[in-house]
Amino acid sequence: MGQGKFKENDIPSPSLTLAGAVQGRKYKIDKISGGHGLNSRLLSVGFLPGEVISVINQSGWGPLIVSVKGSKIALGRGVAHKILVQELDQKSNG
Repeated sequence: MGQGKFKENDIPSPSLTLAGAVQGRKYKIDKISGGHGLNSRLLSVGFLPGEVISVINQSGWGPLIVSVKGSKIALGRGVAHKILVQELDQKSNG
């Protein structure tokens, strides 16, 4: 038995909403939980599952500014709450 062992680093980081993302960090889009209209609009500007985005401005109020596929996009907080992401470039503590 022992073949099912895994290391702590093998556990994927938990998803969070883009609204909770930290400025200056990169994230991978997991899921967009909006309706058909929102999903289509975001897809047209490059937001699709698996795509890597960078948070450029996250002031805690006002729009969130991210970079996706080389373009800067401003998102309202409501929209940012509907985009699930996983943080990339995590540093291990040991």
